[in-house]
Amino acid sequence: MPGAIVGIYGVQRSGKTLIAYKLVKGLQQACKQQGIYLPVYTNLYSPRDPEFRFVNSMDELPLDLSPKVVLIDEIYNGCDAQDYRKLKDISIFINTLGKQNCLFVFTSIDAQMVYNRIRNQMNVVVLVKSSSTHIHYRFLYLNTGKYTDFVVEKNAALFEDVYYDTNFIPLDFDWEMKSWREKLEKFYKDNYNMQIKL
Repeated sequence: MPGAIVGIYGVQRSGKTLIAYKLVKGLQQACKQQGIYLPVYTNLYSPRDPEFRFVNSMDELPLDLSPKVVLIDEIYNGCDAQDYRKLKDISIFINTLGKQNCLFVFTSIDAQMVYNRIRNQMNVVVLVKSSSTHIHYRFLYLNTGKYTDFVVEKNAALFEDVYYDTNFIPLDFDWEMKSWREKLEKFYKDNYNMQIKL
């Protein structure tokens, strides 16, 4: 899990946020059964999920070695592939995922809308399409070139224990590392007794 990136793509209202939520919540519950606390930092608004912490910026993410998930819904709101001003900060975050013991999950309408350093490091891609009665998921495992297809029926059972607000419109996620550099300096000081100025 540490350092893995899962990208989920589909048109609006296709079911991509639903599968992201269910994947993360399922992983969180599996960890809980083994006595492992796994917080989720996300821009999904889900106040009934106590381990889901609403964040809207890089500065709200912890910089530590404990297991965690970062789930960004509609990542292109703030991480557009054409916005070159933010690339350095995003790259620093992406390149430290493994060291931070972090699983990174995101959703987007299309892969080309997402910064290429994120796309190039994905481990799993989930393609989503929806009909009036079913949702079709294809999981592509980029390390092996294999895939698995799932089809789920749209019914009430599919939405049991789903607590995120489906009407909440994700805000632009702020990727600027205003205080992140300070956290990184403190991390070096606390863990390596090094005075680093970034």
